[in-house]
Amino acid sequence: MSKADFINELSVKLDKLSDDDRKEYLEFFSELIDDKIEEDGADENAAVNAMDSAESIAETINRAIPIEPDDAPYLEDHSVIDCTNRYRMKDGRFNFTVKLPEDAAIKDVIIEITGDYSGTRRMCTNLLYLTDGADAKFSIRTENAYDGFVYYELTTGHFADSGMGLRLYLCYNGKYYMATDTANRSAQRGNGYWLSA
Repeated sequence: MSKADFINELSVKLDKLSDDDRKEYLEFFSELIDDKIEEDGADENAAVNAMDSAESIAETINRAIPIEPDDAPYLEDHSVIDCTNRYRMKDGRFNFTVKLPEDAAIKDVIIEITGDYSGTRRMCTNLLYLTDGADAKFSIRTENAYDGFVYYELTTGHFADSGMGLRLYLCYNGKYYMATDTANRSAQRGNGYWLSA
């Protein structure tokens, strides 16, 4: 792969970054490739091939980006996204069932973890990043699918001794939906789906 192809691919995969941040990362990796060519005497393709893939690099960078729900007007719509069930397990872990349209990807869902009944945020991330990788705080499995929806069961690995809650946000088909445990069709964000310890 050429340096230009690698930088273009990386640029596409860093689409969540601001233009300035993306430019800074692209310049850094461009210089890194140039350094490999200069120091190791490698040709351009060999220098690029010696690096991690653009996808792997972008995933590492994207995981480190603080994620916030857009400022767009989200609408509480339980017919699109919902937390349909929640309970505390006998071993102290918490379990939440999340309903999504079957053609929505978990990477398109933002999850906000709350630390008390009033909805104080503990963290906010992409649902995929919360459940994927060695540092995952949750496990996720597809519970079932029907009527155009998929139900995911999220189970904490080890989290809040006092309890925890969550809010969900989804941009789907150009519209903004949320599930924050408030009245259906409301534009007011709720405190979240809470489970006490």
